[in-house]
Amino acid sequence: MTNFSQKFIRWLFALNRSKKRLLLITYDTTAASIGFLLALALRLETIDFFYLFDTYIGLFIAITSTTSLLILQGIYNKITRYVSIETAISIAIGSTLSCAVLLSGIFLFNLKIPVSVSLIFGVNLCILLGGMRLFIRYLSQNSMTKKNRENVAIYGAGVAGIQLMDALRQNPNYSVKLFIDDNPDLDGKNLSGTDILNFNQAKEKLLSKEIKTMLLATSIKAGPIRQQILDLISDYPIKVKIIPRISELIESQFKVDKLQDIKIENLLGREPAEPDHKIMAKIVSKKTVLVTGAGGSIGSELCRQIIFLNPQKLILMDISEFAIYKLFEELKNYSCVNELDLIPLVGSVQDRVFIKSIFDRFQVDTIYHAAAYKHVPLMEQNTMQCINNNVFGTLNVAELSVASKVKNVILVSTDKAVNPTNFMGASKRIAEIICQALSEQQKDTCFSIVRFGNVLGSSGSVVPLFKQQIDSGGPITLTHPDVARFFMTIPEAVQLVIQSGSIAQGGDVFVLDMGKSIKILDLARRMIYLSGKKPILNENENIKDDEIAINIIGLRPGEKLFEELTYNPNLVGTIHPRINTVVETSMKYVELQSLLRDVKNAVINNDHKKLFKNITKVCYGVSDVKRSTDLFIKKNNAEQDKGVLIDLIRK
Repeated sequence: MTNFSQKFIRWLFALNRSKKRLLLITYDTTAASIGFLLALALRLETIDFFYLFDTYIGLFIAITSTTSLLILQGIYNKITRYVSIETAISIAIGSTLSCAVLLSGIFLFNLKIPVSVSLIFGVNLCILLGGMRLFIRYLSQNSMTKKNRENVAIYGAGVAGIQLMDALRQNPNYSVKLFIDDNPDLDGKNLSGTDILNFNQAKEKLLSKEIKTMLLATSIKAGPIRQQILDLISDYPIKVKIIPRISELIESQFKVDKLQDIKIENLLGREPAEPDHKIMAKIVSKKTVLVTGAGGSIGSELCRQIIFLNPQKLILMDISEFAIYKLFEELKNYSCVNELDLIPLVGSVQDRVFIKSIFDRFQVDTIYHAAAYKHVPLMEQNTMQCINNNVFGTLNVAELSVASKVKNVILVSTDKAVNPTNFMGASKRIAEIICQALSEQQKDTCFSIVRFGNVLGSSGSVVPLFKQQIDSGGPITLTHPDVARFFMTIPEAVQLVIQSGSIAQGGDVFVLDMGKSIKILDLARRMIYLSGKKPILNENENIKDDEIAINIIGLRPGEKLFEELTYNPNLVGTIHPRINTVVETSMKYVELQSLLRDVKNAVINNDHKKLFKNITKVCYGVSDVKRSTDLFIKKNNAEQDKGVLIDLIRK
């Protein structure tokens, strides 16, 4: 396109609405004149009609009827560059009516014009009016912004895919180059000039067609679609976007600015097994339920699901004032909140007096204990606080639950509690032992432990960290290329926690089915590809704009390459396909009391040497004082002194 043409087009589209409307009316008037005179020429095969007065009467009728009808139809209120099928239909109707008016004029005024001229005029008029508007749309969508448009592929060639393509054609930023659909009936077909290919064929075309983004016009809940997208982003730097609700496309409520980047959680997460709401509600419905750590990732989702299970009271407790405020403001807008008492409390599980006052005041029936410090390297630097909160906080909740005859206590645990190599895992292991020992001491309170791995998207987890690093241009920092972790979405984990607590008999250790472990390096690569860039391993220099570096920084203190979910490999199934139980040796309550007494004295006296010695009696893999990164260890304590391993771990 020449510079003059580009300047003319820019000038044309820059005109204000009134001037554009005047230009359209002028064109349509001219088109009506040309259409009528051309109809006469085609019919009479001569130009002698120019010398007949009747010709100009017919011309006047054609011009006035066309302009008047288009104005009445509101054609000039439509934005021409976004002409749609509805506009084309309106033009066809207007042309037909103009034809009818001209025909009526021929009979009314007894004009010496053949009747068939009116029919030819109608066809000419429809072509001239519609063709010009389609040409304007073409100029808008191709000539002006062609260089800046982003090539996209649409996954799904059904009704939603067609609607999405129509919506994108109204937007100058996208150009649909490909449809992807595995329906064999559509394979090799063409939709409005765009090829429909199956997934394997489409993968070969992505680079040649310079596809930068794939838009999903289908649900990603189905396993095969998730896996195909994961396979795709393992090899290509391509963004994947989804529509908040596919139904919006069908209802014509969709706008392109509603497209959202797909989250890695949507692809890695499994479709949750259908929950049994009767089981979920068993220890919640019409009960007073306390959630500790309610402001955290797991705790807040527990509250979101519990609130729909018809509790009598739901107590939200967290040490963070802001977290409780934010959660309370969210939950109080739920429609079901009018049927229960929603009670926000700010306080720590370390405060035994405060916990007792909760039990005395509210007569709690069920507790989901999710309050815990969980960041591994941070807890290695703050071992005293880690033990205080995770161990003695759990002890406060557990002992006071027994004293107050709370019916059910569910401890939210972690895979890091199995053969722990860090204080966070060790503190959760001792918390598990506390619940097991107290369960054997009495039968009024049913204790259960639910153990699972990482949850996708939780605060402090690797996924939000990687996303932040990618958004800032990298590099991504990875501790070790072979690190692997189990992952589960937060909603699925919480759903299984609630069901686990409902089927507990007392002292149960439930292990959730986490699926296959995922290498964190593969996760990082997929997230980079998903952002539309390429991963480069261990490169600190000469990184291009379309690349993100992955730097290996070494394992952090207390970090393991692989996590485990159980001490005993012999898992036993339950009534739920993704909830298993395992038999693990507990500690006698008397032995536990002695251990906790020594640990408490070490914390009170700020004696790291004694603390480490006692912790290693049950969790031998944690670091000793000499190797510890704790920020408060005194120099005179910095010497190796391992404890004697209790038989509990050897069994």
